Amino acid sequence: MLGAGDRGAARARWLGTGLLVEEVDNTVTVIILAVVGGVIGLLIFILLLKKLITFILKKTQEKKKECLVSSSGNDNTENGLPGSKAEEKPPTKV
Repeated sequence: MLGAGDRGAARARWLGTGLLVEEVDNTVTVIILAVVGGVIGLLIFILLLKKLITFILKKTQEKKKECLVSSSGNDNTENGLPGSKAEEKPPTKV
């Protein structure tokens, strides 16, 4: 029956080896594979971007910590914490 949901007869091609092969439209398959590949690529991009942002944030935090430590005059020597003084020198007599 023509026209009853049939898109027409599939084209057949003779390969010359005794096989008759039907040509099939692969448009839907290509679209599905493109979407899946795009989603995987997007996930990889998001993960790499996240890694880069956390790396930059860590580096800026380290610079802030170094700045605070080098600019502050506190070395905890007045608290008497063990190991806080590098070396004890006896008072010099003049």
